Amino acid sequence: MTLREVVTQAWEGEGAELYERVRPGYPQSAIDFIAEELGIGEDSDVLDLAAGTGKLTRALLPLGCRLTAVEPLTGMRTVLTRELPEVAVLAGSAEEIPLHDDSIDAVIVGQAFHWFDRERAPREIARVLRPGGGLVAIWNMRDESVEWMNGVREIIERARGDTPRHRDGEWERGIEDSCLYAPLELRTFQHVQEASREDAIGAFASRSYISALPEDERAAHIRQLAAAVPDEERVAIPYTTEVYWTHRSP
Repeated sequence: MTLREVVTQAWEGEGAELYERVRPGYPQSAIDFIAEELGIGEDSDVLDLAAGTGKLTRALLPLGCRLTAVEPLTGMRTVLTRELPEVAVLAGSAEEIPLHDDSIDAVIVGQAFHWFDRERAPREIARVLRPGGGLVAIWNMRDESVEWMNGVREIIERARGDTPRHRDGEWERGIEDSCLYAPLELRTFQHVQEASREDAIGAFASRSYISALPEDERAAHIRQLAAAVPDEERVAIPYTTEVYWTHRSP
C-alpha cells in the first residue's frame, strides 16, 4: 500500500470526525484579505478544492459567493455534507475537477496543495479558472517560536517520514513551471485556536502521517504529545496562517 493510500484510509470514518472536531478554522482577517485581493463577491463562482470536512468552506460562506466544494475522500465529504448542507459538494480531485472549463472565478485550497500532483494539478486548476481568475493556497502553520509548540514540532517530525510538506516548495515549483500563472505572492496572519487539552492533543495527533502509523507507534506519539502540551484545562494553540495567491494568466 502506498503512503497516499495509507493516509487516505486514515481519513475515513472516525478519522474524518476527529479532523472536524479538532482542526482549527481560519482567521477572519485572512478570509477578508482573500476576498478583497481576488475581488470575491456575490456574483463570484468560488471552488474550495480538497475541501476536507469544510473548515475553509465554512469560513468562505459569509462572503455570499456561489460556492462549490470538491473533495476526493468519502469520509470527509460525508462530514462536510452533514455540517454544511447548503453547499454543493462534489466528488473529485485536484487532478480531475468535475467542473466545466472557464467556470470559476477563484480556486481556494486549504492545507492540501502539497498533496497534489505538481504537474497535473496546476493545469487542471487553470482549466476551470476563468482568465485572470485567482488561485489561493492557505495553511495554518504552528507558531514554533512558542517553546512548547517547538517541542510538539520535534515529536511530529519524528513521524513525518517522506510525507509531502508544503515547506519543500514542490507545489510552488509546479505552479511556476506550468507557465499558466502570475508569480505567487505571500501574506501571513496570526491565529489562535482555543481548545480543550484533549482536543489540543488531538489536533496534533490528527496529522495524516501520525494517523497512518501502526497503532502501537501512534499511541507512543500521542503519549509524547500529551507530555508536551501545557497541563491546562483550555489551551491556546498559536498559528501563523500563510496565504499564497496568484492569478491565472489571461
